[in-house]
Amino acid sequence: MNVLRYIAQRQVEVGDIPRPTIATGEVLVQTYACGICATDVKTYVRGHPLFPPGTVLGHEISGVIVESQAAGWQPGDRVVVAPFVPCGECRYCLRQQWTLCPDLFKSYVDPGGFSEYVRVPQVIVQQGLLHLPAHVDFLTGSLVEPLACCYHGFEALNVRPDDTLLIIGDGPMGLMQAMIARSLGIAEIVMAGLTPPRLALGARYVHQVINVAAQNLHEAVMALSDGVGMDKVFVSVGQAEVAEQAVPLVRRGGAINFFAGLPSNARVTLDPNRLHYQEIFVSGTFAFAPVHFARALQALATGQLDVTGLITRTVRLHEIEQAFQDNTHYQGIKSVVVFD
Repeated sequence: MNVLRYIAQRQVEVGDIPRPTIATGEVLVQTYACGICATDVKTYVRGHPLFPPGTVLGHEISGVIVESQAAGWQPGDRVVVAPFVPCGECRYCLRQQWTLCPDLFKSYVDPGGFSEYVRVPQVIVQQGLLHLPAHVDFLTGSLVEPLACCYHGFEALNVRPDDTLLIIGDGPMGLMQAMIARSLGIAEIVMAGLTPPRLALGARYVHQVINVAAQNLHEAVMALSDGVGMDKVFVSVGQAEVAEQAVPLVRRGGAINFFAGLPSNARVTLDPNRLHYQEIFVSGTFAFAPVHFARALQALATGQLDVTGLITRTVRLHEIEQAFQDNTHYQGIKSVVVFD
C-alpha cells in the first residue's frame, strides 16, 4: 500500500509498504480522508520529537472498515478513528487528566493516516473508534479529531454563555474555535488574525474581527471591551511573542489558554504580580480525550456545528508536500488528503 513518510526537515516521500495485518480485537480501516494538521506541517518544517524520520504522518482519519476481528464492528462500517487513547488506569487518568497519560501514544494507529490502510489497535477500537453516520461525508469526518482538541480547550477555559471570548489566530484551529463558540451561544466572540480570506470566514461566526496587519491588537481589544479586557482568551498561534502579547488582554479574574504549541526553545515572560493580584488563570491544553472525540462527532452529526467553507482543498498523497509548503504561506484554510 502507498504511504507518505517524513524523511527529514522539508523532505517527505511516497513509498510502498505491506498492508498491516490485524489481531484479535483489532480492525483494518481503508482510509478515505485524512486532514493535514499544523503538527504535520511543523514536523515537515522543523521535525518533531514524537515523529522520528521514517514516520508515516497523518492522524485526522475517516474511512471504512475492510477487516474486523473486533466484536460489534463489521466490514463496510463507516468510521472515524482517534489516533491514540489514554490508558484509563494511571494517576492522571484516574483524575480525568486524560491527555497527561504517560501511555497516551503507547497505542497508535498503524502506520499513520497518510496511508491507504490503517490498523486500529484493540485499545483504540474500544475507546476511540466511532461510527460515522451516513449523512456525514468522509471529508467532514476528518474534522472530528481537530475539533476534539478544540473542545478540550473550551473545557479548560470553562467558557460560559455570558463570556466575552477572544480567539487569537485565524488558522483552521482558530476558525474551528469560532464555530464552536458560535454554537455555544457565547455572548461576544472576537477573532484576531492577519489573513483576509480566513478572517472573512471567521466573520460568519464571530461578532468582531481584528486584522492585526492593519490594527493594533491591544488597542482594538481594549476599545471593544471598554478598557477592561476579555473574559477568556485562546492563543491559537504558535508564536511566543503572540502568547506574551495576549496576557494583558485578559480582564481581572479572566482566563487564558495557550492552545497552540510553541517551538521547544520558546519562552514567554509573564508578570507574576498581575497573575497574583488580578487572579488570572493561565492554562495550556494539548490533544484530546475520548469524551472530546465523541462530543466533536456528535456536534457534526447533529448539525450543531456548521463547518461550511473550512475545507478549501483536497490533495492526493503525492501532492501533500506542496500542500505543506502552501500552508506555511497561509494559502487556503484546511487541506485534506483523499484516497481513490
